[in-house]
Amino acid sequence: DYSHSFIIAVLVGFLNSIFSFYWLYQPLNSTLKMPFSFNIFILFLFFLFSALPLGVWVLINKFLQPQNSYSPFTAALSWSVLEYLRFEFLNLNPFNYFAYSQSSFNFIARYAAYGGMFLVSFISVLIASYLVKLFLEPKWKKGVPLAVFLIILAIIPIFIGPQSDVELKQLKFDLLINNSQAKSSTFEEIENEIDNFASLLGKKKNKYILTAEDSLSFDLIRNSYYREKLFSQIKAELNGSYLQLGSHAAAAANYNARILNSLFLLSENLEVINRSNQELNFLAGINLKNKEKIIDFFEGYLRFNQGMIKKSKSTEIIEINELKFINLIAEEIFIPVISRKNNYAGNINLIINAAAEEKINSKVYNNLALAAAVYRAAESNTALIRAVSGGYSAAIDYQGKILVKEKLKNDLKSFNLTLYQGESYYQKNPTKIINIILIIFTVIAFVKIMIKLRKNLSSRN
Repeated sequence: DYSHSFIIAVLVGFLNSIFSFYWLYQPLNSTLKMPFSFNIFILFLFFLFSALPLGVWVLINKFLQPQNSYSPFTAALSWSVLEYLRFEFLNLNPFNYFAYSQSSFNFIARYAAYGGMFLVSFISVLIASYLVKLFLEPKWKKGVPLAVFLIILAIIPIFIGPQSDVELKQLKFDLLINNSQAKSSTFEEIENEIDNFASLLGKKKNKYILTAEDSLSFDLIRNSYYREKLFSQIKAELNGSYLQLGSHAAAAANYNARILNSLFLLSENLEVINRSNQELNFLAGINLKNKEKIIDFFEGYLRFNQGMIKKSKSTEIIEINELKFINLIAEEIFIPVISRKNNYAGNINLIINAAAEEKINSKVYNNLALAAAVYRAAESNTALIRAVSGGYSAAIDYQGKILVKEKLKNDLKSFNLTLYQGESYYQKNPTKIINIILIIFTVIAFVKIMIKLRKNLSSRN
């Protein structure tokens, strides 16, 4: 019955949430600084909320399914609609999307370029539902629709690709991930950190060098002594290259300024071309009707550090020679294109995601962050490079395919990457495909309700 199905689904969803999001305890504890029992209670509510969509979907799917058979299309349709509605109106868990679990399968992940995560979820649930149907009734005829669907999935990208080969270009990059001394910044350790960084930089092979957001533990803005010491050692090593250097740095030159993880884009002459700061916004990617008021409440009444909660801002486009890129630092990678109001659509050919993941120390989070990067690349048809300490550094092509995936530790990695500059179909029409799915779902639901009402009326008569 419905109640039994709902309880089982919520239980399964709750267990899945525990295994998928247990790592949230560490950032929650450091942000709230509350007793262990309080943090566990908050997590319990979060896990329960994350489990509810599965329970609701089971009820909706059970209602819409044909009486004497199982329709994979109906299952996929209802799942995608529920995910989208949750995303639009109550997105308290920006990580809990089925598409994230399928990021390693580029065969379907690349469809994010047409309909975002919601289309990928639709395709994934459709395939899974056909497999379930085959398992329940192992007959070759039952596998024909799945085989046809997989063939269609393979053919479509051949005919729908980049607009022109002229817009494709190959560039070479270096990823430099060094051992930062952030935990204990004594004078000797900082000097060793500088020597180590300069030594790794001496192995560079390419024009563009990217680092993690915590590559240096000292304040690059206010600590002029160590800044000059670093610059004196790396100036000769740059030799015509551009270095994007991650460092702890003050928001301004004064001693009262907040310390942020920042990225400094340096020219071969060590001039700062651009600075990008970490958002430090744990409400990033969450959609709520009165989100700005909630942020004001946290800042005003709960007196949160203003660096932890910020109102959203537009992403800055940075240009160097043939490169036009944006920086998504740390948790910004979880914000989908659809939430960014297309403020960089078609104007960039690269996304750089710099982060530091040592403190979370979870393989689940490492994989989740990498999955998010795959979808930011696929949904915008833009190549993406991850420069991460403590997690997976990666190079992802403009179709969402992972070309390089390594947990670099005190090492330098060189690779080639094909860049494409142009809008994806999803950027041009961010809600078109999901609106079509919504319309079909509404029609099916309406017909099903009418049939139910008719049966009830006829049984009374």
